[in-house]
Formats: sequence, structure tokens, C-alpha cells
Amino acid sequence: MSIFSAVFQKCDSSKILIIHTTLTKSHLLPLQVLARALAEERNHEITFLSAFPMWKNITNLREFAIPYDEHDRDYIYEISANPENQGFLSIISQISKIYSKIGNNTLQMTEMKNLMKNEKYDLLILGYYTNEYMLGLGDHFKCPTVMFSLYNMIASLHRITGNPFDLAASNHFMIQGVKLDFRGRLKNLWIYGFDYFILKNMFEYYGKEVYRYNFPASQYRSYSESLKNVSLLMLNSHFSTSGPRPLLPNIIEVGGLQVKSKPSPLPKDIKDFLDNAKDGAILFSLGSKVDISHFSNQTMKIIFNVFSKLEQRVIMKWGSSKLKNKPDNVFTSSWLPQDDILAHSNIRLFISHCGIGSVVEATYHGVPIIANPLLGDQFGNAMKVENEGWGKVVNLKFINEEELMKMIMEVLSNPSYTSTAKRLSALQKDRPQDAKSLAIYWIEYVIRHNGASHLHYPGADLNILQSNSLDVIGFLLVCCYLMYKIISKAAKRILKLRFFFYEK
Repeated sequence: MSIFSAVFQKCDSSKILIIHTTLTKSHLLPLQVLARALAEERNHEITFLSAFPMWKNITNLREFAIPYDEHDRDYIYEISANPENQGFLSIISQISKIYSKIGNNTLQMTEMKNLMKNEKYDLLILGYYTNEYMLGLGDHFKCPTVMFSLYNMIASLHRITGNPFDLAASNHFMIQGVKLDFRGRLKNLWIYGFDYFILKNMFEYYGKEVYRYNFPASQYRSYSESLKNVSLLMLNSHFSTSGPRPLLPNIIEVGGLQVKSKPSPLPKDIKDFLDNAKDGAILFSLGSKVDISHFSNQTMKIIFNVFSKLEQRVIMKWGSSKLKNKPDNVFTSSWLPQDDILAHSNIRLFISHCGIGSVVEATYHGVPIIANPLLGDQFGNAMKVENEGWGKVVNLKFINEEELMKMIMEVLSNPSYTSTAKRLSALQKDRPQDAKSLAIYWIEYVIRHNGASHLHYPGADLNILQSNSLDVIGFLLVCCYLMYKIISKAAKRILKLRFFFYEK
């Protein structure tokens, strides 16, 4: 660790621009932790643009709020709670439009115009969320780019980095829990193909328009060329939870950035509630965008009836108005410090939507999960949790009291769920340095080495045909075919000549 610290000291203070255009507060947490550490611990000058600024008096850190439409945010929150109300491709198309609009508004806002006109930066850190068009800022400031992705490797990230697809042995993040036998590999190939040829192009359809409008060809490189500006990709994953997979040297796993090795003190009301939970406590949270108030009255009635019969206390995220007829053993709040609550020794179970951030935090603290996935990667995360043996999957919208009670009691009473969660927790914690230190090291590495071009993989410059040698294979097949035709014709002529002389 002393060597590690010594290397840290060699990087001078730098100016870093951090941008994330997400409308999901929990998606910002890892970059917020990183931004603060870079400013306070490493003395870098940070400019942070996001939809939810949270600091006012942090040394070396200034924030700007990016503009967004409240109706767009409400749509995203509603579709996150009830995705079955709209077709999958329709959701993807609408989300692509929304985030492209947010990105364009961000690039056009006065504060951004002033930054582009008056500031110089040594590094751009981009929080990835279908916003590759923001990579034009790296060209504008003539600085390298580090990209942070909340998700594991998806088609767009494979394209940007050139990281080879491993279709036979590495699951797509949407189907993480699927066993890769023949049927599993077939499904994996289908999902990766759908991601690469359909989803990626849907996202890029609107993104390219934003790029062309804000980074005209007369002044900047093309959209496809701008993708080559990424020096480093940081993934919010770790092989202990996402599984081993081949990754290039410029792809770093920093899963758990938002997890504190030492939890912050809990608010007094929450602390008292948990400290007095003699039979343990359950945390119920479906993410920052959704809470139980989005469900039907019948579903809420079932959930609260079950909770009222439990000996354990339940702490629940509830973002609606004050709850009437709340069971005595239930504590509700519109905001919960989830990571700090999961760190409490009395927490026995986490009922979650299984977003990647929640899974990482539950893994770190060794808390079993009952997963109620709603959208996107949550289904793959939930399936993986169940297959690994430290949780169960449920659809709260289609379950009765007896089934829900049975599932909760199964996870609480069967020690195998907790022991498996603790084993995975030990694996995630067993690292040479924590996620924050690792992320800081590689960010400063990119700055020290002026973009670290020596890490650039030549495969990133190839298209999908070239990177899979399909052009070479095609050429060889054509050559084989031509040779076959030539040999076939030659053989026929030889046979004809033979018969001619034989007849004579």
C-alpha cells in the first residue's frame, strides 16, 4: 500500500470535467463518491455536471445542474415501476429520445457554452448512459476521456473499446443467471445480436443527430472517430459478483465505489428503530425511482398484511404521502441511506428491485435478497442471485399473502442464504485496494501518460467484420471456391482428353 501511495503522489493537480446525464439519483452515487475523493483527497479541480447537484461547499469542486423536463423524469419513473404497460422497443425508443434531448440541452446550456469557450481540462470523465455523443467534448478540450458505466459490458462498450465478444462463456448482463449450455449459448448469441444490431442502433439514431448538431464536421472529427477518444473504461462490476470474463487492460472493474468501508452514522430515528429490532429487520426498497406506492391497492394490502405478521421490523422506502394504517413494526421514509442501513448488524433481509447498485451493496454487506425485478438488467441480476443461492425472485404484483410469507420465512429461517451471502461478501472485500483507490489510480495514470495511448487496442479501430476476421474468412472461402472451380474445370478437360485419346 505504501508503494501505491507513493505512485499517487507523483500526479500533479489536474482539471477534470465530470458529466453524467442520468435522471436516476442512485446511478450518480459512484461518480459522486469519486468526484469528492478526487477533489478532497487528491486536490484535483473538479467540475461536475448532473441533474442532481448535492454539494455547495466542497473544496476544489463546483457543480452545475443540467436541465431536464419534469414530464420526462415522471415518464422514466412510471415506466420503471410498470414497464408492462408499454412494449419493450417502444420504451427503448422513448428513453433514447429523452436522454438525447437531455444531452443536447446540456451541451446548449449557458454554463456549458462558457466552459467550452473559457476552460481547459486535462481529463473528461463521462458517466455512460446512451450518451456517446458527449465524447465530442474530449475532442473540443483536446483531452483524454475516461468512461464510467454502471452496467457490465454491452454492445456499445464492446464497440468503443474493441473488447472481444465472448459469446460462449460470458453472459450478456441481461441474462446473467442463465447457464451457458447449448440453449443458454443460443440465447446469449441472440441477446448480444439484438443488443448490437437493434438496441445500439436505436440509441445511436438520436445520439448521432445530437453529435452532428453540437460538433459540426467542419470543426470536429466524425461521430465514429470520436468513439476512439476513450482511454479507459471503468465498470461498476467485480468478478466476485459478475463472474470472470476477458477484459482488455484499459477496462477496469471498480464495482462498489459507492460502498463505504466504514458506514456513516444513521439518522437517530432509523438507528433507534434498527437497534431495537430484537428479532432482526428487513429493508424494503425498490430503488430511487420506484416505491410501493406505485403498486395497486391490492398489492400494497397484501404486502402490509404480511409485514404486520412478521416478528422482524421492516424499514421501507415510501415516497408518497403519509401512510395510513401502517403496521407498528414498519418504518417508512421517502429517503433511506441504503448502504448504511445494509451495514447495520440487525438487517436480515433486503427486498429489492435488484438494480446493480443494490446488488453490489447487498453483496458487500452479506445480506440475502428477495428480488422483485422491474426493468432492464434487474432480471439478469435477480436470476443470478437466485442461482447463486443467496436469494429468491418474486413478482409482487402477482403473489398472494401465503406465498409471500412463505418466501420471506424461507430466506430468514434457512441459514444457507445468509452463509452464501457472507461468502460472496468475503470475496468482494478481498482486494489489494478498495474500488475508490483503484479508480483514482487509473484516472491519474491516464493523466500522467497523456491518455495512455499504449493501452489502445487495435481491435477498437476495426468494424465487426474485420474484428471477427469475417472478411478474411470470406476471402479464403472465395479463393477455395475459385480453386474448386478451376480444379473442377481442369479435371473435366483432362477427362475429355483422356476419352478422346482412348477412342483413337
